[in-house]
Amino acid sequence: LSSDTIIVADEKLAASGDFLQKKLRDKFNLDLEISEPALAPVINVISLNQAPLPLNAEGYQLEVTEAMVNLTAGTDAGIFYGIQTLLQLLPEKSPRIQIPGVKIEDEPRFNWRGLHLDVGRHIFSVAEIKKLLETMADYKLNTFHWHLTEDQGWRIEIKKYPKLTSIGSIRKETIIGHYNDEPRKFDGTPYGGFFTQQEAREIVDFAANLQITVVP
Repeated sequence: LSSDTIIVADEKLAASGDFLQKKLRDKFNLDLEISEPALAPVINVISLNQAPLPLNAEGYQLEVTEAMVNLTAGTDAGIFYGIQTLLQLLPEKSPRIQIPGVKIEDEPRFNWRGLHLDVGRHIFSVAEIKKLLETMADYKLNTFHWHLTEDQGWRIEIKKYPKLTSIGSIRKETIIGHYNDEPRKFDGTPYGGFFTQQEAREIVDFAANLQITVVP
């Protein structure tokens, strides 16, 4: 890859082209042009194509030759996972950004590839959750189980029931050591927090752009 390499993506795949462009910019400080197929050259390109394949909905084909990178999938999700594989083929640190010549046909064995985060007992910030979602996407996980309620705290704003957050989101103290210790010890410090509806929407939208479904 070089500054002359062009990402080829039509209007339907504009978001995928933007995602790849940002990843290459962040990792290599390489700001590649995105072009419509009709206007693009035939060499030194990364071509994103949506077309039917004999694979499941998240499958893709990725071929790297000396002339170009060609990624084909039947769905946006397939294109997204093909891009993740392409990024994994790139060097970590190198003066030359070289991709090995490969031909990959890949599809997931399992439809539900999930990760569970419990914010009922310990709350995480929106930024931390976004970082986790990005890491999930790197590993092609597609379902985020967001554990929002627990006897330790209610973590989601429900405007009709404000006491769920004004009272229910706060526990008076946190156990020190193990629950089975006798006598039990506590830190005596109130602990709490919750996500506003707007923050929840922001996380759901962010996840969707990474082909991740949020299951509250």
